[in-house]
Amino acid sequence: MVHEAELTGILLGMHLISTEKQGNTTFAIRMDNQAAIRAFSSTMRKPGHHLARETVRIANRLNKQKSRNAYKLTIRWTAGHEGLEGNKLADKEAKRASEGLTTDKPLLPSYLRKSLLINSAAVKRAHNDMLMSNWAKTWRGTDRGRRYTHLEESTPSKKLLKSSSQPELSRVDASRIAQFRLGHAPINQYLKRIGRVDSARCLACGEDVETAEHFLLNCKNYAHKRWALAQCASKLRKPMTMQTVLGQPELALPLAKFIKATNRFKDTQPTV
Repeated sequence: MVHEAELTGILLGMHLISTEKQGNTTFAIRMDNQAAIRAFSSTMRKPGHHLARETVRIANRLNKQKSRNAYKLTIRWTAGHEGLEGNKLADKEAKRASEGLTTDKPLLPSYLRKSLLINSAAVKRAHNDMLMSNWAKTWRGTDRGRRYTHLEESTPSKKLLKSSSQPELSRVDASRIAQFRLGHAPINQYLKRIGRVDSARCLACGEDVETAEHFLLNCKNYAHKRWALAQCASKLRKPMTMQTVLGQPELALPLAKFIKATNRFKDTQPTV
């Protein structure tokens, strides 16, 4: 966890202070993580707070050793992107550590020379991340997942979900758009396939097969009603394709207005 790494940094700072041989009695540790700082004013019983307790133990020991010289320690919050030289140096060292550079064990405080306590929150998060990753891979392999992936490569993601959760979008409109994305919209090609109608012909223009693409992009009878949707796509500098119309969150509301303006589904209630 991030705040656990920050607490480790404070502990390392305390270790450096404890090895200081000069007569300095006033020290300040600056960091950009408020959660780690607040740990010292809590009961210190949450995951990762064992590092805070060890830091306090070292600070108390130093206070006893340097009490004659009015020893003082301050932990301060500092903005993470203020261009401070110390921040830049810390980021540089963190990058080196991520690349495999480690400190020799004898130079570390004794508490960090052994394995740290397991953080239950980190274990749960890792487990949940693994479950979500496995679910995403499984879902992308299904028929519905492949249809969605064709519209948005990052699916399953929050992008398409966000487009269906706009406050201006009614539940009926959101369900209808979801039907088009999943290939289950009640256009005649689909209805004939499931035996609900006898012909797949487009009732508006007479085209032999009314597909979702024909209805959304090509039917001449809906050209005027489609103009506003096309203008919105043009402002986004996107071509009028199925990927654009069904995959762009910004087009969800114009798409819903287009579908409603055609009156094509006025007698049917969408179910997903």
